Amino acid sequence: MPGRSLPLAAVMAIPLMFAAPPASAAGGDGAEAVWLVELEPGVGSSALEAVGHDLDFEVRHDFERIWNGVSVSADAATARRLEDLAPVERVWTDVALSSPSSPTRPTENGNAEQAETAEPVPELAQAIQTTRADTAHDRGITGTGIRVGVIDTGIDYTHPDLGGCFGDGCRVATGTDFVGDDYDSDDPELAEPKPDTDPADCAGHGTHVAGIVGADGQVTGVAPDVSFGAYKVFGCEGATSAEVIMQALETALDDGMDVVNLSLGQSFQWPGYPTSEAADALVAEGVTVVASMGNDGQSGIYSGSAPGVASDVIGVASTDNPAQRMDAAHVEALDRKIGYNLIDYAAEPEPGSVTDPLAWLGRACEGDESASDVSGKTALIVRGECTFNEKYARAVKEGATAVVIHNNRSGPYGGTGAEDLDVPLVAITESDGEDLRDAVEAGQEPTLEFSGGTVMVDLPRGGFASDFTAFGPAPDLSFKPDLAAPGGGIWSTVPVADGSYDSMSGTSMSSPHVAGAAALLLQDRPDLEPGEVRTRLANTARPALWAEDPEQQLIEATHRQGTGVVDVVSALDAAGSMSPTGISVGDGTGPRTFEVTLASDSRRTQAYRLSHQNAVSTTGDIRDTGFEAGASKATFEPKTVTLYPGQRTTVEVTVTPDAELPDGSVFGGRIVARPEGRGENLAAAYAGYMGDYLDIEVLAHPDYPRLAVPIGEDEITGEIDYRDLEPDEKFSIADGPVPTALVYLERQVAAMEVDLENTETGEVVSWGSEEFVERSPGPDDAAAIDLAQFIEDDPDALAPGKWRTQVRVLKALGDSENPDHWEHWRSPEFTLTE
Repeated sequence: MPGRSLPLAAVMAIPLMFAAPPASAAGGDGAEAVWLVELEPGVGSSALEAVGHDLDFEVRHDFERIWNGVSVSADAATARRLEDLAPVERVWTDVALSSPSSPTRPTENGNAEQAETAEPVPELAQAIQTTRADTAHDRGITGTGIRVGVIDTGIDYTHPDLGGCFGDGCRVATGTDFVGDDYDSDDPELAEPKPDTDPADCAGHGTHVAGIVGADGQVTGVAPDVSFGAYKVFGCEGATSAEVIMQALETALDDGMDVVNLSLGQSFQWPGYPTSEAADALVAEGVTVVASMGNDGQSGIYSGSAPGVASDVIGVASTDNPAQRMDAAHVEALDRKIGYNLIDYAAEPEPGSVTDPLAWLGRACEGDESASDVSGKTALIVRGECTFNEKYARAVKEGATAVVIHNNRSGPYGGTGAEDLDVPLVAITESDGEDLRDAVEAGQEPTLEFSGGTVMVDLPRGGFASDFTAFGPAPDLSFKPDLAAPGGGIWSTVPVADGSYDSMSGTSMSSPHVAGAAALLLQDRPDLEPGEVRTRLANTARPALWAEDPEQQLIEATHRQGTGVVDVVSALDAAGSMSPTGISVGDGTGPRTFEVTLASDSRRTQAYRLSHQNAVSTTGDIRDTGFEAGASKATFEPKTVTLYPGQRTTVEVTVTPDAELPDGSVFGGRIVARPEGRGENLAAAYAGYMGDYLDIEVLAHPDYPRLAVPIGEDEITGEIDYRDLEPDEKFSIADGPVPTALVYLERQVAAMEVDLENTETGEVVSWGSEEFVERSPGPDDAAAIDLAQFIEDDPDALAPGKWRTQVRVLKALGDSENPDHWEHWRSPEFTLTE
């Protein structure tokens, strides 16, 4: 059976399994890579170098202040031997973090409406009105004196809204470029950083993020008087690495940042990954760290990113703005402007140009008939069923002079993956596409005039959780995200060279909103510790309603929005607190009991009454999330409390999940303390698993694990083609190819072990092990454990003979000493020859 699999680096981080010779064996001659070596408590890098003096590795960076470990250069075989040394706790792979970008908009219900006005309200202005940051500005709270570090693609400090200069006396007062413009950790030829002192942004994302935090000009950010530290960790294109992120965190700490924002992350990660632990270390040093939760909501639950899932970091989900600003094209036949997005990396329309008349082509996938002749015209196509590039290429092949693809669901969208065929390509909303098609069928010959300007387009999920926002909880069931902020359709600053302003969407946009909110709190209350900042923001957040059916007035899942959408004024005015703000109630089927602590920060006596708000539960397959209202209940002991100034008291809460919820559901709700008389409500959120968490099968895919033989790689996508093994096929160790084990993980696992067994001699060769492994993201995204790489790293490890591959996985929350918590797979036998 033919199959396809993403290369391992693109799916999950388990390269130690590529090479794991016995501890006594000599190191292999494979290619060097970067590894993060975690040391035992109290052990320094000098001890590692002393005991590993006979191994071929080089210490690159010692993260002594933020993480007890170092980064090293070594081949995979040496990395495995390092893990066996006494001072070493664990060797981690230095994972790649993809270049930040806006997510493609997935399916939405309802119709998008456009609202073109002479003076539309900018999206960032809408966002700060949503969170009432603008009211804080009216009070004189603007972030003055607070330093915010932006770890991203850099900042265009020449932008007038961001101060126009860099260095002492400038708003972008400090910063570092850790990588250089050409850096790309995914490209072996560009993967070595070339740092310098200029953090100028050539990608645009970091400038957009900084504008949300604190622009002051044509757009106004959440905290327009903060100063910035710009920490550039991406080149102009491509990915970065965990090592670089950790260096930036360390420098931000050294530079005295009060708040650090990370609009980046590694999806499906565990809270214990080094970037998470390093971010938590900054919090322990007094820095409020805010991170995006990730944009993998369409991949289902447990899809959050590190460091957003870190224990002490504020992990931020996204809600959509009411409307999004888009580039405008005038359509005379409709007597109005319509909004459009570009599809990377196709040709853009020339400013001032007018298209040829539109003609309806249809869906334009392989096998579809052409609805009309588009030669010499602009092809109008509907989105869906095949790639943008297939539709685009089809239209160009048929002679189209421009291509317009309208959405097949409400709202705007964008995307990537189209080649530049020297013909303009734009994406428009469903409603605009249908209006254009009606005009074509009426014989009006509509055209698009790209005369500049913008238009506001209503977002159908305005005020609700963005469809892309990643779901918690974390793989260990710890509560995430913490709270939410506007992130869908945000107009903010971009580099001056790129037009100065643009709209982007993602948790990359919601995270800096919360970073700005933290800055406002810290200006007003500089005595607050990072944990207190999170508590105030989460306690006073307002819950968003369930987006899929808002008429039911149900609260969105807490493992999608946290406690709710940040409310700056309520956070400033709160006269008390409730902690913890996010509670995991674990797994099981019966009642769960936990405690919350109420504390007074008031000068007067205040009574509170406790109540419960049920939230929507998620059900069904991890990747194909369903929803159910559920009817969880909560009791309190005591139900009412009276706090004198400065007093603290504990309330015992017992939550009973709805017994009708199917096993595998994640349920949740909010615990609300309502003050008698005036005052702000205080809220905490909880989430739990229905059933036995250890019952989730990991190696359950019908097609995986299996052995396959690689036969080629797609140069553009990096996907590898495989074929099945032939009957009685033999594989040469020296000449290849050799079988690859394709493994699909239904969910994250606490550990994975792989070895090879010689079925004739009984010899077992350890391939390697890795802890805290991410799950496979999509329904067919298997990971490739590459025997060829193993042989390259240690050519003498395997002798000719009959072998089989064995895989063992330890389930999340499993006990490694309990055999029932492991799943096993043994491959069919295969023959290796010299």
